Amino acid sequence: MDEVTQPAEGERPPALGPTDEAMLARAQILREIGDAVLRDIAQLYPSDDHGSVLRDALFVKGLAEQLVERAVVVERERGASWADIGEAAGSSKQAANERWNTKMGAWVAMGRQRTGLGRGPADPADHAQDLDEWYADLVGEGPHAISTLLPSLHDQAARAEAGACRTEVQQLTQRAEELRKETEAAYNAAMEAVGTDASEEKNAVWAAKHFARAEVYERLATLEEPIAAEHRRSAAAQRRLAQDILRGRTPEEITK
Repeated sequence: MDEVTQPAEGERPPALGPTDEAMLARAQILREIGDAVLRDIAQLYPSDDHGSVLRDALFVKGLAEQLVERAVVVERERGASWADIGEAAGSSKQAANERWNTKMGAWVAMGRQRTGLGRGPADPADHAQDLDEWYADLVGEGPHAISTLLPSLHDQAARAEAGACRTEVQQLTQRAEELRKETEAAYNAAMEAVGTDASEEKNAVWAAKHFARAEVYERLATLEEPIAAEHRRSAAAQRRLAQDILRGRTPEEITK
């Protein structure tokens, strides 16, 4: 079997702003729910086909659960806090975070776009037009009903800014991984230098790596607002480690 080659980032159709990408994903799920409901209303179920009615109902339920997850992503992209989401869901801030934080993290990991969702055309413009046509055929009006909900679809500057943000996030994520490896190497060097004249110098290098990682996470917090709190916690942890090193704590004390 021939290997499938993924297109380079510059060859992909430009994504929309993250909020519009989330809205487009939400619209797709709503379409699938609508299609499933309309199909099931007039579905003929043979009397000996036991379980098929329930299976169809569970399928719609699964789509509805996906819709809720998409709605949470949209709300977070629109600036809603976990407290806002918890209130809307009739739960606490903590319960909302525990319930949907993993889904939010997965969305951010995909670059805050529909890549990997496996639904609809890859080009956001084509996807929006496809949904526009579906909606117009369904209700007989609103030729651009979906497209008008996506401001960045018609704003090239906004799309370029979103693309630049995604590119910087990718670079920072790669840098964070490089620094993780460099930090491990600096830790090993500090361990080997314990009790020698080189110990202070090696510890300074080790601390500098943690400070550098903190700066990466702080920048990511400004670029990935939906998970900014997680990035800030990571940055704070890196700074604490660096400060412990500079206070003279030994590698064994810091890592135990």
